[in-house]
Amino acid sequence: MSGECDKKCGHRHDRAMEKRRAARFMLPMAALGLIAWQSAALAAVPAVAQAGQVVPVAQTAEKGRAAAAPSAQQEERADAMKGEAASPHMQPREVSETTVAAEAKTEAAKEKRKDVEVQLEYLDGRFFKKRNVDLYNVHVYRQYKKLGALSLHYGLTFERATGYTTEDDIWRDAEAVGFGPSYMMRWTKHVSGKLDGSVDASGSLLAYNHAHPGNGRAYGFLWRIGPRLTYHYTDRDSLSLAYLFHHSSNGMGTHNPGYNGVGFSLGFTHWY
Repeated sequence: MSGECDKKCGHRHDRAMEKRRAARFMLPMAALGLIAWQSAALAAVPAVAQAGQVVPVAQTAEKGRAAAAPSAQQEERADAMKGEAASPHMQPREVSETTVAAEAKTEAAKEKRKDVEVQLEYLDGRFFKKRNVDLYNVHVYRQYKKLGALSLHYGLTFERATGYTTEDDIWRDAEAVGFGPSYMMRWTKHVSGKLDGSVDASGSLLAYNHAHPGNGRAYGFLWRIGPRLTYHYTDRDSLSLAYLFHHSSNGMGTHNPGYNGVGFSLGFTHWY
């Protein structure tokens, strides 16, 4: 009995020793597992933190793009404002070029147009004590050519002469009526606005109803020269005023009691 008891006790003792050994191994294994789990948990924390930081970076990029978009729009607006600011400086040149072209077309159109000029004048006899002859004249002209500032005109002259002469102490009547062709040259310079200045020079060949003046011949020449001021009150009409000197004679050596005078000429011109 004692032998069996010893065997059972020995087995129990061996089992207890094995359990103790197993417990000794289990504790270190549990500790190692806990340490491994903590290490894995700690390693996962930075990854999560980094993953959490990606979203703000993306948001920051989007914010940067949104901020860049207004800046591009502002640059476009600034460029547009610069263009608007520069355009007033360019407009006068464009306007001036357009104006010059329009003026050139207007001048070309004027050159193609026809005109009629009527001059009414009174010339007072001067410079000869014995030849007191006054003239009331009507001239009608048409411009047919223009050479720069010089224009050429042809037309007709109607003359009504009044007065007398006292050559050789003999009183002679100087009244007569004359009619004939006329030719005029005019040099014109623009003054300002609608105002032009010119110098007129004309000559007329007249046939009279009788010898004029007394002891003269039934034909004669009328020469005129003087300055004229013209006002263009419309694109097709103008008024002018001239102060003229004139000389009348028949060009012959005998029976040629020529006479001179000065006076005013009022003109009206119409283009059509």
